[in-house]
Amino acid sequence: MASTQTTAVILRLLEDDSIHEHLAAASSGARGAYRRARRLPPEKAVADEALYARVRQAATGLVEAGRAALGKPEPKPKRGSRLLMVTVLGTTVAVVVWAARRDAEARANRAAAAAGPAPVAPA
Repeated sequence: MASTQTTAVILRLLEDDSIHEHLAAASSGARGAYRRARRLPPEKAVADEALYARVRQAATGLVEAGRAALGKPEPKPKRGSRLLMVTVLGTTVAVVVWAARRDAEARANRAAAAAGPAPVAPA
């Protein structure tokens, strides 16, 4: 006897139109990739961008169809680049503040040196 989970997947495969569309896109991409690869010499087929685009289309269609059949949601996009952006921004701000303070100190030192020594009061 089949488990209920297997039965649910089979029902989705048979009834869900979006799964049918994903599978059609996958088969179209695979068919196009095969036709293109068949007429190209191997050294050109390996470097052919259009062939890779068709293979990518086929793989994407299969992944999306499998995800829909199993009832899994789309994965959330990774947010790792946000941490990198905040780190770079914070470092940049720190460098700008440090450079501004150093520049202000240098100006103050130059102004003090140009004024000469302070007069000493007689005792």
